[in-house]
Amino acid sequence: MLKKNVFLIKDVSMINTFLFLLCFFVSHPNQAQNSEKPNIVFIFADDLGFADLGFTGSDSHLTPHLDKLAKESVYFDNAYSSHPTCLPSRLSLMTGKYPARIGAVSHGKFGGVTSGDNSLPWSEVTIAQALKNGGYYTGHIGKWHIGKGDNNPHTRGFDEDIASNEFCCPGNYFYPFESHQEWQKEMSKVPDLEDHKPGDHLTDALGEEAVKFISKQSNKKPFFLNLSFYAVHTPLAANKEKIEKYKALINENTRQNNAVYAGLVEHLDDAVGNVLKALKEYGFDNNTVVIFTSDNGGEITNNITDNYPLRAGKGSSYEGGIRVPLLVKWPGVTPKGRVSNERIIGLDYYPTLLSISGVKGDANHNKHIDGLNFSGLLKNPNKKLKKRDLHWLKYISLIHLKYPVADRNRCVETVISGDWKLMQFFQMPDNYPGHFELYNLKEDPSETTNLANKFPNMVDKLSKSMRDWEKEVDAPLYDMEKFYGSTQP
Repeated sequence: MLKKNVFLIKDVSMINTFLFLLCFFVSHPNQAQNSEKPNIVFIFADDLGFADLGFTGSDSHLTPHLDKLAKESVYFDNAYSSHPTCLPSRLSLMTGKYPARIGAVSHGKFGGVTSGDNSLPWSEVTIAQALKNGGYYTGHIGKWHIGKGDNNPHTRGFDEDIASNEFCCPGNYFYPFESHQEWQKEMSKVPDLEDHKPGDHLTDALGEEAVKFISKQSNKKPFFLNLSFYAVHTPLAANKEKIEKYKALINENTRQNNAVYAGLVEHLDDAVGNVLKALKEYGFDNNTVVIFTSDNGGEITNNITDNYPLRAGKGSSYEGGIRVPLLVKWPGVTPKGRVSNERIIGLDYYPTLLSISGVKGDANHNKHIDGLNFSGLLKNPNKKLKKRDLHWLKYISLIHLKYPVADRNRCVETVISGDWKLMQFFQMPDNYPGHFELYNLKEDPSETTNLANKFPNMVDKLSKSMRDWEKEVDAPLYDMEKFYGSTQP
């Protein structure tokens, strides 16, 4: 009769293998993680332009860590943000929906312009909530900007919430990370970093917090980290050594010639490099999907950056305002160094993350998401997504009419269908006339030649697509008198 709790191993080689594995997992506990669900690290830069990185064509910024990541990833060279400004695009990331579907069509509500209440609606099931309910441990680090008070990362699905404030940006990139201006000092404070010291840079600090988060993970649960940098949003600041380095690199022939901005981009690259290093050090690199992108195009005011060859920048619905870099690395799945030409938009991340994780999510919420699952492109970058038109709707607050950059200070609806892009600019109270602009992006990616008068049938066709989409998402319709009244800028 066999005795209970007795394990007999007759083969010596089996004993040696057993002891080796036991020692390995004791000394490397993270390696024992359940491989069925990959970890996910989503890295969201703020205002990083399409051409701001070495591998995307920057002529002065040095980004070795992101360049290396690109060699290990699939790069999407036709990736778009969901909106040319950050608040609506972040709402889209969290919900998988067009910002207009949840009323977010402006960066603010000054002057009565519709933009919800600038908060993530409580009725929405965030991607963090979906993943948490599906067994993930979730963390948010950095910029939030889509809710105030109780409507914060912790209450919207994140187990950990580190360094998020209710403002658009930090008051200062150097410790104590607060503004010198009294009116925004409190709202711009970045919490949870009190253990840092004078001279510490916020971007470096967020990278360190991400490393801490990764180091605390174990084999019990897969994790989702939403690492949302404040960089490279203004107020620009970088270490003196970096600024001096770029002053020496920049010359009369470089398009991107802001040494402080270049230094800030390098801070971002350093922080990403530290996160990637930590994934490897703690045994997660072979089972972690890394996604890197930006919330909208690069800021071109005050000579901050240049999105060449794309037109305009942040706030504008021209390509420079909505095209962004996108890298996805899924070890064992994505081929290295490949490029996909398919158009991806910010609302696609939600269903794609559900697919990658194997999490079903909330069935009712999923019925109303607008994004497409592009995980198939990660396995085969030559595949095609189903044909669709992409839409943007951007109204501006009255206060923004006072700023000089015309491209970004216009109310405009946009649709891209195949090679064609139609923009409908609405009449505005500074005597700006309503009109259409039509571009063929395949032949004219820099949007230099308006073809609206030459191809009126295409204008009619894409206008109908706009009207149909407005009804589908119940978009706030443009009403100059309602939004602006008789007030002049």
